[in-house]
Amino acid sequence: LDYFDDSGNNPASCAALSAQGRFDDPSCSLSGLDKFELGRPSRVYYGSGGGTNNANDAAATFNNVLNTFYIQDEFYIPQYNLTLVGGLRYEEFSMDDRPTFNQAFTDLFGIPNNANIDGVDLLMPRLGFTWEAAYNLTVRGGVGLYGGGNPNVWLTNAWSNDGISNVQLQFRNFDSSQSIFSDVPLSGAGRPGYDVPQTLVDQVAATSAANASTEALSLIDPNYEQPAEWKYALGATYTFDSGMTVDADVLYSKQQDAVYYEDISQEVVGRTAAGQPIFDYTRGEDNFMLTNSTTEGEGLSLSLVAKQSYDFGLDWMLGYAYTENTDVSPMNSSVAGSNFSGLSAYTLLDPTAATSDYVTPKRFVGSVTYGHDFIPGHETRFTAQFIRKQGQPQSYVMSSSDLEGDGFFGRHLLYIPTANDPNVVVGPNFDTAAFASFIEENGYAAFAGGFVPRNESFSSWSSRMDFRIDQDLPFFGGNALAYLKIYNVLNLLDDSWGVQYDNEFFAQVAVDMSLDDQGRYVYEQFNNRTITDLRE
Repeated sequence: LDYFDDSGNNPASCAALSAQGRFDDPSCSLSGLDKFELGRPSRVYYGSGGGTNNANDAAATFNNVLNTFYIQDEFYIPQYNLTLVGGLRYEEFSMDDRPTFNQAFTDLFGIPNNANIDGVDLLMPRLGFTWEAAYNLTVRGGVGLYGGGNPNVWLTNAWSNDGISNVQLQFRNFDSSQSIFSDVPLSGAGRPGYDVPQTLVDQVAATSAANASTEALSLIDPNYEQPAEWKYALGATYTFDSGMTVDADVLYSKQQDAVYYEDISQEVVGRTAAGQPIFDYTRGEDNFMLTNSTTEGEGLSLSLVAKQSYDFGLDWMLGYAYTENTDVSPMNSSVAGSNFSGLSAYTLLDPTAATSDYVTPKRFVGSVTYGHDFIPGHETRFTAQFIRKQGQPQSYVMSSSDLEGDGFFGRHLLYIPTANDPNVVVGPNFDTAAFASFIEENGYAAFAGGFVPRNESFSSWSSRMDFRIDQDLPFFGGNALAYLKIYNVLNLLDDSWGVQYDNEFFAQVAVDMSLDDQGRYVYEQFNNRTITDLRE
C-alpha cells in the first residue's frame, strides 16, 4: 500500500484538526499518516498468477542447457623462445521451455512473445603467445572472442511478463475518497491492511488467453544473438639488474552484438525543432524486447606496474591504469523496464555507444609491506595499501516530457542552446545565469547547438589508505595468525581525508522542459544538481 503525503500546502488551521477533521475540511489535505489512520491508501498493489491467483504460477520457471566444446593446443618454437597457444571454444544453448504464448500481443505487433534462446550459439577463436625476448624481457599478447555468459537474469523477464501468467494490478485511490475500513469490499477474511480489494482478486482470476494483456510485456527478439567481445592484448615484463620488475600492458576490446532493451510500443511520431525524434505509444504500452544493437562499444586500457622485493623484508609496488570504455547500454538492472528507462539517450531506437557507466578512467595504486621476526620464527608483517581513483561517470539530462510515452522519465540527453537559439524558448522561471555557469563549469559550451553525450561528466576523485598488521603466533605445536586491519586510515586521522565518492546511480535532470506546438524546447526550470554521491 502507498500513503502519499498531500499536506504540504495546508493552511495553519489544519494542524489543530484530527485526521478525520482534516478529511472533512475541504481546505485541508491529508498527510500519509492521516490516510493510514483513516484507511484511505493512495494505492493498493496486488499481483498473482493469471486465472488462478496462485502466486507460484506467476513465477518464472524455465530450463536451458549450455553445451560447450573447447579444443586447445600449445606450440613451442625453441629457436625463438616463442610459445604459441591456440584454441577454439564453441557454445550453444538448447532450450525447450518458452514463455506462455500471447495471441493478442502477437496479432497486434506481428512478433511472437514466446521466443527463447534455443540454438543461439557462439564460435570463439583465440590465439596467444609468450616470447622470451631476452633473459630479462618477456613479451606476451593474444587475440580472442569471449562470450557474455548465461543471460538468464534478462531472459527471466519474458516468463514473468507474458501478459497472462503474471498479473500485476493497482487499486488507485489518489483522492482518498474510499476507505478500506468501510467503502471497499476486501478479499479473504476482509482484514484491512492484509487483504486486498476483492475487485483486484476478481480481475486476476478472470485473466485468460482470451483477454490477455498487450501492455507491460517483456520478450526476447526472435533473432537474438549472444553478445560477445573481441579482445586484443599486448604486454611485456622487464626485470632490471636491481631486481625491480616493470609490467606494461595494453588491452583493446570491441563489442559484438551488444544487447539493450527496446520499447516496441513506441514509434517516432515527429521531430523537435532541433531534429530530435519524438516518440509516443502507438500500440500498447511498455512492451520491452531484449534485442541486439547495430552499433558497438569499444574499450582501451593501459596499465603500468613497478614492484620490487628486498632481502631484509621490504616489498613495494606502484601502479597506474588508464581506461576508456564505451557501451550501448549499461544493462545494470535485472528488470526489463528499468534497463530501458535507465539509459540516457538521444533516441529510443538503436542508441549509439557512449562512455560506459562502469569505467574508472584513471587509477593509481601502491603498497608497501615489511616483515620481520620480532618473535623468533614467527613473522610480524606490516602492510599499507593506497588507492586514488577518478570517479565513475554519469549524465546530466533533461526531462522527457513530450519526448516519449512515459514522459516522467528524465533521461534524454541535455540540449545546449546557442545564443538566441531558435530551438529553445526560455520560460519565466528559468535561471539563465545559473545555467550559464553550469555550462561553463562542466565544459559543455563545446556542445552548443547540440546534445551533451551520455556520461560526459565524471564524479569526484577518491583516495583511501588501508593498514594491516599480521602476526604469526605459536599455537599448540602449530601456528596461528592474528591480524589487525584499519580500513581508510586517512579518514581515521582526519575526517576531511579519505572521503569516498561515487557517481549517482540515476542520471541527474538538470533541465525541466516541455515542447511547444513548434517543437521547440521550453526550458522551464534549472536544477543545480551534482552527479557525485558521497559514500558513508
